[in-house]
Amino acid sequence: MPNINNYNNKNKNTDKQVVSTALLALVIFITILIGCRGPTKRELPMSPKSSFLADSSFDKLEDTIPKTVLKQYPTYPILRIGFMEGYEKIDFRVSGEFTITDLEGNPIFSEVKSHLKWRSLLDQAHGATFIYCVLVTACRGEAHAIETVERLKRLYPQVRMQRIGGQLVISGQMVNDNTKYRILAGAFETEAEAKKLSQKFIDSYAPRVIREKVKESSGQIEVYDAEYDYSAMIEDGFRIEPLSEETTVTLYGVKVGSGFNWESMADRTYRGTVEVRIGNDARLCAISEIPIDRYLKGVVPAEMPAGYPLEALKSQAVAARSDVLAKFGTKHLNDPFDFCANVHCQVYSGTTVETENTNKAVELTFGETLYYDDRICDAVYSAVCGGHTEHKHNVWNPPEEAYLTGKYDTKNPKAFHLDLSQEKDARKWIEDRPDVHCSLNQDDLPTVLSYSRKYFRWEVSYARKELEDIIKKRTGDDIGTLYDIIPLERGISGRLNEIEILGSRKNMRIKKELNIRRALSQTYLRSACFVIDIEVDQIGTPMAFTFKGAGWGHGVGMCQIGAAVMALNKIKYRDILKHYYSDTEIRQIYEAPKP
Repeated sequence: MPNINNYNNKNKNTDKQVVSTALLALVIFITILIGCRGPTKRELPMSPKSSFLADSSFDKLEDTIPKTVLKQYPTYPILRIGFMEGYEKIDFRVSGEFTITDLEGNPIFSEVKSHLKWRSLLDQAHGATFIYCVLVTACRGEAHAIETVERLKRLYPQVRMQRIGGQLVISGQMVNDNTKYRILAGAFETEAEAKKLSQKFIDSYAPRVIREKVKESSGQIEVYDAEYDYSAMIEDGFRIEPLSEETTVTLYGVKVGSGFNWESMADRTYRGTVEVRIGNDARLCAISEIPIDRYLKGVVPAEMPAGYPLEALKSQAVAARSDVLAKFGTKHLNDPFDFCANVHCQVYSGTTVETENTNKAVELTFGETLYYDDRICDAVYSAVCGGHTEHKHNVWNPPEEAYLTGKYDTKNPKAFHLDLSQEKDARKWIEDRPDVHCSLNQDDLPTVLSYSRKYFRWEVSYARKELEDIIKKRTGDDIGTLYDIIPLERGISGRLNEIEILGSRKNMRIKKELNIRRALSQTYLRSACFVIDIEVDQIGTPMAFTFKGAGWGHGVGMCQIGAAVMALNKIKYRDILKHYYSDTEIRQIYEAPKP
């Protein structure tokens, strides 16, 4: 019998995909029918998925746009979490009885009892086909979106509105309206062309290039056990369906922390259905399909240390639940899953990191969700705010949120008289260690918290040449010799919203805190709240750049270290959440299932 560890990978060739003639004809027909202006040179028609054009025919379109409902859930939402992408093979082992079906639910292997390792191996595949466009901004209201489109069309004719999301319904009741309106421009074959267009909008917005899928991926996957008692060739993908609550699926070599300096590989175990299928990149991806609170049991300990006080963990559970429900239907629109398992959404680690304390935090807050003005809160959070949280609109695109406003992370904010948006005050703040929740100035801290002191204030240095290489790699622009980095705009917490990099070949401006953190580090700077000291030689040429910073993360919403300190000081989770999310209330929108 063959040994699964010695199987040879098969060579595959992924054909370069083009948009089919029939699909192009359909898209062009829709475009002409609605009255959109024709495409410019090398510009593609819009995707059929984005058929809400912004032009003089809006009144006619109004009746054709459905009032979408995301899904109707009888008790609580079931989520699809993408946790593996870009694999040639995926190995797994199932503990307990299971069935393997195709993607439509037709059985392939029924009622299997196997303790062997299994392998799914890519046999042949074609990746998805995309067009590229510019996401200029986003609006919550349709009227505002239409107005914005009409205004932007004077700058560039092919601007359109795209409705995403919809109503989230649980047990027959609408618990939230997740509808949003994206303002998109252009439709191109290449990302470079879309990036060039984005420069038209950069003075007033923070545009970014996005993809829109026009053709799905397809292919074949071979799946078999280590002794080859079971083997099959399956079209597009398959599902591992546990036949009991105790059954778990372990996957080997899961990439953890993609893009960050802690990136690694680990074996992870999951409950619920696991789906393996051809991804957009013509490689294998894996998806965990799971009830929301079971998902949260894998999120809370991955996002907050399990040794934190219970009230802090309960705060994390409610924030994480609210965050996922507020974003449901508006992320990963081109993917076969609702959320990823990385920091882009929320880190999800399956059952591997579950603990009694974090499970208890989820169970004690089952169904509890943050609301503001009858809308579920997008309850984002960061590791260490650095002593002051940030306005949401300074970090992400609109709409603004009244409950996500920047404030000093202390019970006595009037003790500070600094304007952190100003350079002088920002430097004073960063070079000090003020008495705020996340400063961890207390002497009697538990070890799990005292370890985090290094994130409150930090420092990193680069030789000039090293930083030049980083900027070139991370932005794609060769600035030549780096002369200076000029802060242009700071938010209320001192985080930089815009910088200008001065070089011998070109100057470049970078907007938004995550873009700034990415451009100046091999991975990411810990935060955009920093000042820069430059070491120069005898004739004034920069030799080294030192970044002195505050906090870890974007700083919007709950500060996790601050929440832990508040919990240590006997503050309950409801009051912790009200501190970080202004004027909110907690509602239980679904109940735990009966035993």
